[in-house]
Amino acid sequence: MMQAGDTAFILICTCVVLFMTPAVAVLYGSLTERRYGPTMLMQTCIAIPVITIVWSLLGFTLAFGSDVLGGLIGGLDYLFLRNIGIETGAFAPTVSFALFFVFQATFAIITSALICGAVVGRMRLLPYMLFISLWSLLVYSPVVHWVWGGGILQQWGYVDFAGGVPVHMIAGFSALAAVKAVGNRETGKEGPSNLTNVVIAMGILWAGWFCFNGGSSMAAGGIAAVAMVSTLLGSSAGAIVWMMLAYYRNDKQVTILDLSFGALAGLIVSSPLAGYVVPWAIILAGAIAGLACYYAVLFRIQRNYDDTLDVWALHGVGGLLGAFLLGIFADPSLAPAAGLLYGNPQQLTVQAAGILIAAVYCFFVTYVMVKVINRFSRFRTAGDVPEDFGTEEDTAVMNG
Repeated sequence: MMQAGDTAFILICTCVVLFMTPAVAVLYGSLTERRYGPTMLMQTCIAIPVITIVWSLLGFTLAFGSDVLGGLIGGLDYLFLRNIGIETGAFAPTVSFALFFVFQATFAIITSALICGAVVGRMRLLPYMLFISLWSLLVYSPVVHWVWGGGILQQWGYVDFAGGVPVHMIAGFSALAAVKAVGNRETGKEGPSNLTNVVIAMGILWAGWFCFNGGSSMAAGGIAAVAMVSTLLGSSAGAIVWMMLAYYRNDKQVTILDLSFGALAGLIVSSPLAGYVVPWAIILAGAIAGLACYYAVLFRIQRNYDDTLDVWALHGVGGLLGAFLLGIFADPSLAPAAGLLYGNPQQLTVQAAGILIAAVYCFFVTYVMVKVINRFSRFRTAGDVPEDFGTEEDTAVMNG
């Protein structure tokens, strides 16, 4: 039965989560070299119209249609927006199915947009648009079906509240695959171009994550409240641990980037856990994420992987870690299954199996996809010169 309060809550969450994609654009544009700013704004924001159409016509039904092929993909129940109306549905019994559809569309949009932060300066717009369209259909939609749409991992008992695997991990590991497929940049690598914009964008994302996690409950109730508490606690713990590590490793110097990246690590790890664990567990998980993601960045630098904005180290490692820790900390009074600490060691095995399958699948498919597209429409410009998506005046305004 439809509930007005739940509907109002998810309407607000949908608007806020969509707003997070332009915030990612500002963050990416401000963290990169000045000359790449307009390119990053365009490549991030173009995901909104492109993925909206792809998701509407085919992606949604592949994710949430009835099982075919033994739980590997959804059927064509909702092809071309068929059967998506104002009535409620099984996935969200107190809000309209149309609202559930558009809320999930915002997840598909931002997940696809994350990948461009790893390959700054190495993807031209048209092949990039083709890439995110195919990636949404061949990687994102199948994994969402496995985890949330009644597919094979959900049948095994895998749980994930707001996207440890279907959002963050697959974006991070796909980003790493894209980096390996297109190679490193040829030019120098400068630091952030505008720290003020980094803070503004980070503030929007931090606040938006309350709706990202809270809205995943699909109801304005106690679970949404628990998810929002977890969001704040996890991000704060991640920020503190990251800053402590930076303080001791960088001659007692801590920057706003350390705070921002640590908070992001905590926000990412909170997504799969948010509505399913008690507060002390999310604080511990956020602290572990700050530690793990910090050293993942150092590992990436040591290995000379040119993941420009550390999409793998943050989203890939953070999402993986959150999904794994859920197998330990899941509270049966909140989650569909108990974790190891509550007497169910099998859940940890199920979580680990789901992580491994999704990571291998998304990395392999993305790598092959980039190689194939590049044969027909090359990704890179000569010398990694950015495409002209704005004038010098536009770039100056963006960078203050």
